[in-house]
Amino acid sequence: MRRRVSGIAAALAAALALGFCGTGATATAATGGNPDGGKAECAPGVPLGPDGERFYDPPSPLPEGDHGDLIWARRVQAPSGARACRILYLSTLSDGKPVAVSGIVAWPDRAAPDQGRNVVAWAHGTVGGPRMCAPSAVPNPAVDLVDYFTYQSPYGIDVGVPALTDLLAAGDVVVGTDYQGLGTPGVHQYVVGATESNNVLDSVRAARQIDLTHANDKAAVLGWSQGGGAALFVGQNVRSYTPETKLVGVAGLAPAADLGPEFEGLVLPGPTDATAPSHTAALRINVYRGFLAAYPELRAPDVLKPAGLEALQGDGVACIEHFSDVIQSNVGNVGQLDTLFQPLLEVPLAWHERFHENTQGYVSGVAPILVMQGTADTVVNPNSTTEYVKRACGFSQPVQYTKYQGATHQTIPFVAQTEYLSWIADRFAGRPAPSNC
Repeated sequence: MRRRVSGIAAALAAALALGFCGTGATATAATGGNPDGGKAECAPGVPLGPDGERFYDPPSPLPEGDHGDLIWARRVQAPSGARACRILYLSTLSDGKPVAVSGIVAWPDRAAPDQGRNVVAWAHGTVGGPRMCAPSAVPNPAVDLVDYFTYQSPYGIDVGVPALTDLLAAGDVVVGTDYQGLGTPGVHQYVVGATESNNVLDSVRAARQIDLTHANDKAAVLGWSQGGGAALFVGQNVRSYTPETKLVGVAGLAPAADLGPEFEGLVLPGPTDATAPSHTAALRINVYRGFLAAYPELRAPDVLKPAGLEALQGDGVACIEHFSDVIQSNVGNVGQLDTLFQPLLEVPLAWHERFHENTQGYVSGVAPILVMQGTADTVVNPNSTTEYVKRACGFSQPVQYTKYQGATHQTIPFVAQTEYLSWIADRFAGRPAPSNC
C-alpha cells in the first residue's frame, strides 16, 4: 500500500518543528499555511514548500514514504488556461537509496474528462552538474522550451518543455523532473540509467498525488539528449519500478543511448565543428563525475589526467555551456584536449562494465519507441543513435526511427514537434504504433 501525501505532511511538520531542516523554512511555510493569502498554494491538500532557494533543501532526515510521494510544492506562473507548480518528491538512486528530487508539473485548468488526464513526462537534456542548473529553478519554468542558443534566452541553460502549450491544449498533464542532484543536494548521477529512470517515473507518481491534475494511470515519456536516454531506460524499467504506470510510448530526441560502444571507440565519428570537441570533452567529464558518484569502486585517476582532475572539480561549479567554454578556452583552443583524459584503451574494465550497464537497447522495453535524430548533430553522434536503433529493433516493440536532414542537436525538438505530438496522441488513443525496423 502506498502512503498518501497526508503521511508525508505529518512527518514533515514534525521534522520542521524539531528544527531538522537546515534551510530556515518555517513549519507554517512548509505545511500548507497561507501567509500570502493562498497565492503560492499548489493545490488543496498539498504541503506548501518554502520560497526561493530554500524550496530545494529537503527536510533532514527525509520524511518516510514511498518513492513518488510528494514532499511539498509551490505554485508558479503557468501558460494561459493552465496551472503549474514546482514540486519536491521522494525518489531513489540506482542503489535504492532514497533522495529528494525537484521538478515541475502543469495541467489544464478546466474540467477533466471522466477517464482522467493522460500524463506526459518530460526528461530534459544535459544542463551540467551543479545544483543551480536545475531547469525548474528559474522564475517561470513552466514554459515552452527556451533554447539557450537563441538571442531570446536570458538563461544559462535550456529551460522549459518542448510543445508544453500544445500538450496542455490536448488535455494532458505534463511533469518534468530535474533529476537527482540538480536543484536538490547530492552529486548528479549523470546518465546513470536506473537513477534517471527512477526520477522520471517518480515524477509521474508525484503528479498523480495532486488531485487537481486528475492524472490517470497512462503515461508517455518524451526526452531529449540525456533525457532521451533516460526515457529509453524508462521503457525498460517501468514494470519493475512503478508497475501501476501504464506506459504507452517512449519518444527520444537525439537520445544519449550508446554509451558503452562510444567509450570503447566502436562507433564511426559523426558531424563536428570548431567547438564540438571541447563540448564533447565537457560531456565526457560530466559522465565520469556522475559515475564516480554512483559507483564507489571507480577511481577518477583511472580516466582523468591531472588537468582532467582539475576540470572535474569545475564540473560541479559551472553549467554545461559555461563548462565547455572554459575547456575550449583553456585547452581546446591550443589543441590540448588530450591533456584531460587517460586514453580510452587504458581505461580499466570496471569502468567499461558500468558504461555497458548504462547502455540502452540490450533488453526489451515494454512500449513502442519513437527516435528522432538530426543528421547535423555534433553533440549526440547520429551513428550512435543508429546503433541503438539496431539493438532495439531486435525485440518485439515497434520502433519508428526518423532522421531529420540538416537538423542539429538544438533544432531537433522544434523540427520534430509535429511528429512527436502526433505520435504521443496516437499512443494515448490506442492506435497501432508504426515501425520501420
